[in-house]
Amino acid sequence: MKFDLLSRILTGEANAEEKEQFYLKLGDNKASEQMFYEIKSLWLRSSLHKNNIDIDSEFDILCNRIIQPAKQSSYPIWKRAVQYAAIILFVLIIGGLSGYLLSNINQKYADSGVQKNSSLKGSVSIVEFGDGTKVWLNSGSQLNYSEDHKGKKRIAELTGEGYFEVAHDAEFPFFVKAGNIMIRDLGTTFNIKAYPGDKTIETSLVEGKADIISGKGNSAVTLKPGDCAIYYNENKRIEIKPIVENVLSAWRDGKFVIRDQRLEDIFKEISRWYDVEIRFENQKLKDYRYTGIIKKSTTSQHVLKMLKLTTKFNYRIIEKPAEPDVIIVY
Repeated sequence: MKFDLLSRILTGEANAEEKEQFYLKLGDNKASEQMFYEIKSLWLRSSLHKNNIDIDSEFDILCNRIIQPAKQSSYPIWKRAVQYAAIILFVLIIGGLSGYLLSNINQKYADSGVQKNSSLKGSVSIVEFGDGTKVWLNSGSQLNYSEDHKGKKRIAELTGEGYFEVAHDAEFPFFVKAGNIMIRDLGTTFNIKAYPGDKTIETSLVEGKADIISGKGNSAVTLKPGDCAIYYNENKRIEIKPIVENVLSAWRDGKFVIRDQRLEDIFKEISRWYDVEIRFENQKLKDYRYTGIIKKSTTSQHVLKMLKLTTKFNYRIIEKPAEPDVIIVY
C-alpha cells in the first residue's frame, strides 16, 4: 500500500482510474482491506478535531498497542511492527490527530470537578473511579462524572451505552442520569442504553437492585435482577421485559449478537460501531428481521455480506473522503 496513493485516496485527490485500481487490488487481500478501512476511519475521526497534540507521545502509545498483535504472528515481529507503525505515523502526520485517538479519554477539569470520559466509534473503553466503580463505555458513548459531597451523592451522566459495576455506598449513593430518567444504584451491576435519537432508554439489571426515578424525583420503578426497563421517550411510559444475558454482554465481548431484530435497528448498531451513515431507499426493508452472531473485529463490508446471506437486500457504498462513508440499502 503506497503512501502517496493512500494519501490521495484519503484526501479525495485520487482520480477515477487510481481509485478503481486501488479498490480492485484491495479486494484481493482481506487483511489489507481491513487495515485500509481502519486507517480511513482513523483519518476521518482525526480530521474532525483541530486540537494540537504531542506527536511523539501519541506515537509511543500507538506503538505499544501494535506490539502485542505483532507477537501473535509468525511474521518477523520487528517487520510487522515497523509496517504498522509507519502507517499509523503517516496518518498522524497527515491527519493531525488529537487526543481522541486514545481508546479511553479521561480528562479532569479542576474548575468544574467533572471527570469526562468517552469512547471512540469502533471501540469499547473501560473507566474506573477512585471508589472502585467500573464502567464499560460502548462505541461513541460519553460519561461525565462528579461527586457532590455536600449533597452526599455521586452523579454520572451517560450519553450512549454503558455497563456499570457500582461500588455501593449507602451513605454516598450513585446516580446515573440518562436522558429524561435517573437510575439510583442500590448495590448494583446494570447496563444502560441511551443513545441520542433513539426512541427508548433501556436499563437492564444484572444483579443487585436499582430504582428508576422520574423527572419529578419520584421512584417510578424498582428493578430486580433479570429485569429490563424500557422507557419510551415520547409518552414517558415504562415497560418491563426480561433481559437476554448473552445479548447484553455481547458488545463488551466484541460481537453483534442479534435476536430477531429489525434491520433498521441492526444498522443503527453498525453505523455507531463503524462510523458510517446508512440510508434506506426501500423503506420496507427496515422491518426485515435477522438472527445471528457476527464479530465486530471484521469490516463493515463483511458484516453487510453476512446479513445479506439471509436477508434479501442489496447495497452500494458511496466513498466520502472528508466524512463517513454512506451505505445505501435497497
